[in-house]
Amino acid sequence: MTILTQAEQLEIEYPSSDGEPMAESDITRDYMTYSVEAVKLYFQERSDVYVSANSFIYYEEGNNQAVVAPDIYVVFGVATRQRDNYKVWEEGGITPDFVLEITSKTTQTKDQ
Repeated sequence: MTILTQAEQLEIEYPSSDGEPMAESDITRDYMTYSVEAVKLYFQERSDVYVSANSFIYYEEGNNQAVVAPDIYVVFGVATRQRDNYKVWEEGGITPDFVLEITSKTTQTKDQ
């Protein structure tokens, strides 16, 4: 017989997608793509800088509603590697140092 601990019974899922499109328009997508590639290129020699775009940042362990998804963000002091999402507690409590939101007339209020 297998007995599960309470932690195993309550495993929380941290999704990597909300099913929404990456950007509202081609122009917004192009700005986002250009910006993240330019920043990655700028920091290409550093192995301690993580650059990402339009991915979830979970900032409270155990609460998958404590999440933001900036258009572009940069984190110093963590490994440059692929991630499905960014969980602050798994990265030593290190939060993004730079966030960029690309707004439009329809998203400006929410983004700000």
